[in-house]
Amino acid sequence: MLSRNWTRSGWATFALLTATVASGFLISARAAEQQGVAEESGYSLAARWETPAREHRMTLETKVHGTLAVDANGVTFRSGNGREQKWALADIRTAFLAPHRMIIETYVNRSLHRPGERRYEFDLTQAMPASVAAGLATVLARPLENSVPDSEAPAIATIPAHHRALAGGTNGVLRFRQDGIDYVTSSKEDSRSWRWTDLETLSNPDPYHLFVFGYRDTYTFDLKAPLARALFDRATDAIYAHNVSIPVYAPGIATGPNPQSAEMREKR
Repeated sequence: MLSRNWTRSGWATFALLTATVASGFLISARAAEQQGVAEESGYSLAARWETPAREHRMTLETKVHGTLAVDANGVTFRSGNGREQKWALADIRTAFLAPHRMIIETYVNRSLHRPGERRYEFDLTQAMPASVAAGLATVLARPLENSVPDSEAPAIATIPAHHRALAGGTNGVLRFRQDGIDYVTSSKEDSRSWRWTDLETLSNPDPYHLFVFGYRDTYTFDLKAPLARALFDRATDAIYAHNVSIPVYAPGIATGPNPQSAEMREKR
């Protein structure tokens, strides 16, 4: 007859295995759901995109040449010596995407007991297409910084704007889309494409100023044309509606109208 302690241990192991398998199914389902959202938005990573690239490393060999690939499964870098590194979507905490630069921050701890998680930086030989950047942003789902907006994507409204910065800022165009906001400028890496997922809130103290508060960055804009109240309300409602549609902490709790939008409307 098995001892009581052994039986408890057996049940604990069984429970752990069951939870692990269930977690795997949930991750797979989540990945499939994210890919479906990407396809509905017109951006898909079904086709693998590759480019020659250089990885920056904090070693004697500061730059390693190889090939970087992006597809629906995540990011892969194969160096010239045949060594391959893979990062699944679930293992990428956030990313910075630019035409010739890519940084991914992972959940992997840094070595030698240093604080923080590991990040990987790459110089891209070929410019990352806007469709690839948008597809990766969509399937990753978590907030990131995307400096490769699609200037051809349909826009609800456009407003010429100046982005304030310590070095003088840049001039460009704000494009309000169905699924987010873009800032398009000719200056290197200052363009941005924000999905509603990337945005925490907006502030519009008057018709000629807009503050964009993202989870990963913050932009201050001087508007060269007034921002219509209806357009601002539509954007803030979309941010709120998208954020409360993700049942992370309190599923099943009813939500009311966007209190932030109501507050902003009272101030204007």
